[in-house]
Amino acid sequence: MIGAIAIVLIAVWFHKTAEKRRLPSLQWVIGGVVVYYAGFLGWMYGVMRPLTGNLFQNHSLWLGLGMDISSVLVGALMATLFRSAVMLKRGDKSYETDF
Repeated sequence: MIGAIAIVLIAVWFHKTAEKRRLPSLQWVIGGVVVYYAGFLGWMYGVMRPLTGNLFQNHSLWLGLGMDISSVLVGALMATLFRSAVMLKRGDKSYETDF
């Protein structure tokens, strides 16, 4: 549930930024979602799985919640870095500061 909310917020954020920059919205939304999931899955299976070992499959509620929240945060961080490093350097530059 947390991941679904995060991905919707990221998709809307990328869509609004693409419109503001006069870029093709759908491509940038798809790019943002792909980068988010790459960070999410990379953290979950590349870091959390080796760290937790057997607990990865049979974990408690709190460990599962911690793994999910940390994966969502890493995915959101990757999407944010992608937006600032790639997307904001394309298209029309606005006169106001970008966030």
